[in-house]
Amino acid sequence: MWVCSTEKKVRIAITATPSQPRDARLLLCGDLADTFRQAAEYGCQGVEIHMRRAEEVDVEAVKRLAADYHLGVPTLGTGMARVDGLTFADADPEVRARTVERVQGHIAFAAEVGSAVTIGILSGKLGDCKAEERRSRRARAIECLAHVCRLAARSGVTVWLEPLNRYECDYIKTLGDGMNVVAEIGAPNLKLLADTFHMNIEEVDLLASLKAAGSSIGHVHLADTNGQAPGHGHLDVAGILGALSEIGYQGYLAFEVFPLPDACTAIRDAITAVYAAALGVPQEGNASDGAARLRARPEKSHRQ
Repeated sequence: MWVCSTEKKVRIAITATPSQPRDARLLLCGDLADTFRQAAEYGCQGVEIHMRRAEEVDVEAVKRLAADYHLGVPTLGTGMARVDGLTFADADPEVRARTVERVQGHIAFAAEVGSAVTIGILSGKLGDCKAEERRSRRARAIECLAHVCRLAARSGVTVWLEPLNRYECDYIKTLGDGMNVVAEIGAPNLKLLADTFHMNIEEVDLLASLKAAGSSIGHVHLADTNGQAPGHGHLDVAGILGALSEIGYQGYLAFEVFPLPDACTAIRDAITAVYAAALGVPQEGNASDGAARLRARPEKSHRQ
């Protein structure tokens, strides 16, 4: 199981947006000041922020909130730009250029707050076309990602590529696909984001895939098989934590999940499920109780 020590602890982040997206797997929407307050109250260590446009969010305010509540901002989600028709895979070069330009705003924001930038649904879909056209579209999309990596590198920002399920992306669907793209681009600041919801759809063996990806994984979205909080589906949370421990993963576990039955309950249930799995015993009480129990047992490794 997850190794609980003073050097390596479970770090949890909740997902949030200042916007009001429809049907998104994001926990909190609206005022970011309230989001940071709640994250701190629940004993989290970070807030993952999703933005349609970076200029719509006050970067100085986010820096103050992160400092005031001692919370990290592990990454900035870019997927909301998809509602504006932006993807790297679009046949129109102007659309691709606008997509890269939009991500530039996220990169500048990330450089200020010390976060990474996630590329997920902006990878786009190549569509149903002949093999030669598909190769061309893929090459153009990969070049957009490579260009983003170069821009991010200038600002010291890491890019996390998130493989998605087949309904959202048709050429980067598994961690193996992502590893191939990482190798193809060869950018030292490009890593993978492993999302267990997408993995449940596309991977043959989730644990084996995580272990194979190893140090290529920079960030994790922990969501159950139905997109809800861990513990609300049939995800092997203990197995996932064990695989992450085996590869030496020390990043965040971010809950990109539906706020069901409501955001507060989803956050509590998700944290409780993680700490129960990390401790290897049934977890009772609220999330803060679970966090306190884990911190109180810093020198033990818990295995199931």
